[in-house]
Amino acid sequence: MAVVATAGHVDHGKSTLVRLLTGQEPDRWAEERRRGLTIDLGYAWTDIDGQRVSLVDVPGHEHFTGNMLAGLGPVDAVLFVVAADDGWSAQSREHARAVAALGIEHLLLVVTRCDLADGVPAREQSLGRLAALGVEAAESVLVSGATGAGLPELRAALGRLAAAAAPRSPDDPVRLWVDRSFSIRGAGTVATGTLPQGRIAVGDELLLDGEAVGVRGLQTCGEEVPVVVGPARVAVNLRGVEVGRVGRGTALTDVHWPAHPSVLDVDLVPFGSETTEPTAFATPRLARELTLHAGTAAVPVRTQVLPDGRVRLRLAHPLPLVVGDRAVLRDPGRHEVLAGVRVRVVDPPTRRGERRDRREAAAYPGDVKTGDETPPGVRALVAWLGAHPLRAPSREQLDGWAVTAADLAAAADRGEVTRLGGVVLTGDAVDRAEAVVRELDQPFTVGAATRAMGTSRRVAVPLLERLDSTLVTRRLPDGTREVRRR
Repeated sequence: MAVVATAGHVDHGKSTLVRLLTGQEPDRWAEERRRGLTIDLGYAWTDIDGQRVSLVDVPGHEHFTGNMLAGLGPVDAVLFVVAADDGWSAQSREHARAVAALGIEHLLLVVTRCDLADGVPAREQSLGRLAALGVEAAESVLVSGATGAGLPELRAALGRLAAAAAPRSPDDPVRLWVDRSFSIRGAGTVATGTLPQGRIAVGDELLLDGEAVGVRGLQTCGEEVPVVVGPARVAVNLRGVEVGRVGRGTALTDVHWPAHPSVLDVDLVPFGSETTEPTAFATPRLARELTLHAGTAAVPVRTQVLPDGRVRLRLAHPLPLVVGDRAVLRDPGRHEVLAGVRVRVVDPPTRRGERRDRREAAAYPGDVKTGDETPPGVRALVAWLGAHPLRAPSREQLDGWAVTAADLAAAADRGEVTRLGGVVLTGDAVDRAEAVVRELDQPFTVGAATRAMGTSRRVAVPLLERLDSTLVTRRLPDGTREVRRR
């Protein structure tokens, strides 16, 4: 499945396109239908060439920008709508800035109302404005909702957009940003959202604000299913959870999710201007208090510009964010997207004593002990490795967790991690690798072992070399390996 959000100025025809493509009504509220104005997120789906495509319809009015960002936050692809008779407008700009800020790479431009005006000028104008923001449209289509002209071409282009949004690994950690919750008599609380990656099954345990909750049932696109694999729209029936505890902005994560930070160090993400020529990115003046939009959450933050140019954000409450996540900084008073951010450090040391202790540990790793208690940078690493025992975190992730060489040495001494050359793995990684290769058809190739371990060649090769050195496996003349007889 692919999940695609709409974007674009109010009254440019986003909901009309969703109705025409799916035969379903995305506006869920009576007030929306009465006013002919999308206020909140709407949901629909269709099948194109055997592929299920779910659509999240967002409001275009400036007063509902927060709802729009909740729709865009978890998705990888966007259907961007501009009207031929109105052209690039105020909320076209804000929605495009949000797309750029979130780093959404898959975008289809649709020029609507081409029965009222020539769509070519609006298409050329819009492509230029998007490019100036660093956003490249995969394709553009001219349509008329009134006459149906261009709809077959739009449907085909949407299918190609959905196919291009590459699926994630089902083994990736689960983080479901909730965009709606409700209660069903006899069934209990249901939370819905866009699952970008990972796998949820009936009977699983997930975390809600750090507390384990059970998955009682699952639906996707109106159908009861035993398992959902992202990307997908999903409704999760939760066991024993009051509906007031789960709502838009909360997140369901797998039990090994590494962090729920309340302080972030972030890089501002550059995007150009609204002119036809890109301009150099200038750091905006940031108000002391802004709103951070991440996933479906909107959280007040206090900002502090650091000497290295990064920005420290102190969140009003923790969010399940990790290094590399993209989010949006917004001035809620002006309904304006100020900048995108990329998370570089989670829960950075903020006290002089913590920074001094880490400097000393890094300078004198042979003399300074970290003690019996695992440091908070290392705890996040160990939790991540628990969810990915035969995968190695990147250097950027280790930096984000503020893990030093001394921390790694102490964690290895405690048996919490295994270090093989340049990779860091969970403490029992070698035993796990041995168990995997013993189940393979013999002899086996590096590629077969890599796939069976669910990891990369960068990790599999040093694991296999360790198994060779401990006489678990032997390397044969043709480059394959076999498990030695006991």
